[in-house]
Amino acid sequence: MKQDSLDFEELDRIRIRLIILGGVVILIFSLLASRLWYLQITEGQKYAEFSQGNRVRLVPEPALRGIIYDRNGAILAENRPAYQLQLIREDTPDLESTLGKVSQALNLSFAKMNDKIKANHDLAQFKPIILVDDLEYEKAMYLETFQDDFPGVTIVVQPRRFYPYNNLAAHLIGYVGIVQEDWKELPEEKRSSSQIVGHSGIELLENDYMIGLDGGRQAEVDHMGREIQVLGKSVASVPGQDITLNLDIRLQKVATEAMRGESGAVIVMNPKTGEILAMASFPDFDPNLFSGGIDQTNWSRLLANPEHPMENKAIQGLYAPGSIFKVVTAYAGLEQGVITPQTEHVCNGEFFIKGRSTPFKCWKEGGHGKVNLVDAIKGSCNVYFYNTGVGVGVDEIHKYANLFGLGKITGVGLQNEKAGLIPSNKWKNSTFKEPWYIGETPSAAIGQGYITTTPLQVINMINILANDGLWMPPSLLKEQQGLRPQQIPLKDDYLSLIREGMVAVVNAEGGTAKKVRFEEFTVAGKTATSQVISNKTLETLDDEAKASKKFQNHAWFVAFGPAEDPEISVLALVEHGGGGSKVAAPVVRKILSYYIDNIYQPKTGQAQQNSGELKNRKFSDRLSTAFY
Repeated sequence: MKQDSLDFEELDRIRIRLIILGGVVILIFSLLASRLWYLQITEGQKYAEFSQGNRVRLVPEPALRGIIYDRNGAILAENRPAYQLQLIREDTPDLESTLGKVSQALNLSFAKMNDKIKANHDLAQFKPIILVDDLEYEKAMYLETFQDDFPGVTIVVQPRRFYPYNNLAAHLIGYVGIVQEDWKELPEEKRSSSQIVGHSGIELLENDYMIGLDGGRQAEVDHMGREIQVLGKSVASVPGQDITLNLDIRLQKVATEAMRGESGAVIVMNPKTGEILAMASFPDFDPNLFSGGIDQTNWSRLLANPEHPMENKAIQGLYAPGSIFKVVTAYAGLEQGVITPQTEHVCNGEFFIKGRSTPFKCWKEGGHGKVNLVDAIKGSCNVYFYNTGVGVGVDEIHKYANLFGLGKITGVGLQNEKAGLIPSNKWKNSTFKEPWYIGETPSAAIGQGYITTTPLQVINMINILANDGLWMPPSLLKEQQGLRPQQIPLKDDYLSLIREGMVAVVNAEGGTAKKVRFEEFTVAGKTATSQVISNKTLETLDDEAKASKKFQNHAWFVAFGPAEDPEISVLALVEHGGGGSKVAAPVVRKILSYYIDNIYQPKTGQAQQNSGELKNRKFSDRLSTAFY
């Protein structure tokens, strides 16, 4: 009996142990089952994609960005192949050894490549890491040839923006860069090509049109990442739209050569159509620096340049227009009856305002003597326009300056265009809480004082004058939509009289720009010299400071021709260049000379020949001694 009792007790203990063991087993299997449920059901899609990624790769085909052409079909911006050195860790059995081989074979920094891998440690193992963004062609071909020696390392060809003319028209064409925050918001089919977007100029203005639709293919790869076969049908990419500009790269080249070593801006237009044939800002930059992301050294150099190479001075630079503004004062005087074509003033070099002891001076010491309006424009007589401006008043000057397009943006479409400033009584009261004083009007009458304009506004004003009051909006694109032409309510007789004065500037004795005269091509022009500091301030400086370039006047010259039927207008602004006739006029002359020799087609009977010898000589040859 005792033995049987022990057996029952032992059986109870065994039973308890079995129950506990069974519970543990059930718990373990429950945990395993729940984990399997999590992996296969909850996270099943994720790991299925990972598994698929072990053998199937999506190979994208980014769409090519649209090409930019000039008016004659010259390529200004295109796409070139960039060879990316990529590594997929999943296909690289010995990462350190592979990096060492690549470093030695291609003469690349092991440390830099390793840093790239560390920076992407969160990236899925089967996704590529870019080790080198733009590898030299020879190195790329070497790796392609001996790819079996570099498991997991591949060469992928990506489109890279390329500007064959480098710095030419950089501010107008613009540049591209790598997109930042907005990329993820784009449609899937535009993501790859949209990683490179326009950051300025035409590249930004037409960015949405130049971005294409991406394509791609699914490819099966082996354990080393090599493509075995394409799965399914590839989807071809669709390139972005091409863009044709009104720009003539030939004139752009001439303008750049003529401004070599100077800072400022040059603009060439067709006043009849508003087409911008050339637009340059100096100093300039090479947009190719930005195509793959600019390095810190080059970026710092551009930002540190005191002459601001990243600023498009043609539309963003604000300058006193100086004597070119006299055409506005002249028109205001005629329209308001303050002067007539026959009105004369005596210029003895000084002009006095009641209550002011210091006179306003004419640029010509001793004065111009007795002059009428045409003479005053021809010789750029300050005293004549002091008288006219005071008679008209600042508010009327403001009114007619606005009619000529000053004090407001032109609407050319380029980003950050500035409006400048044309002062008035209302503006003075609003800004300084004080009225406009008559002693401020003489400076305004000759384009100084508070007045600021951009070079594009100034040539736009001259185009209105040359085009009988018809405003043709400045246009960059061959097929440009937007602002429409507008007839400005200006009187033809007054415009004609001012044009007569501008023709005299270049072609008559005593004109300020006689050296720009052409024998068979009548040019109308206007010089200007705008002060950067007042005469009062200048007198406080010592001789060394006065000679400093930063205190030298800005030099302007603007011209159009042929005067009787204008088809080209040219403006040059040379920052701190000194006199307009000495510095800016030669720049315009070189551009006009090229235009006449190579582009201009005289109308029947318009060209005149004086002798057999003259007939065989080019305009530029005849002008070789024009400047001395």
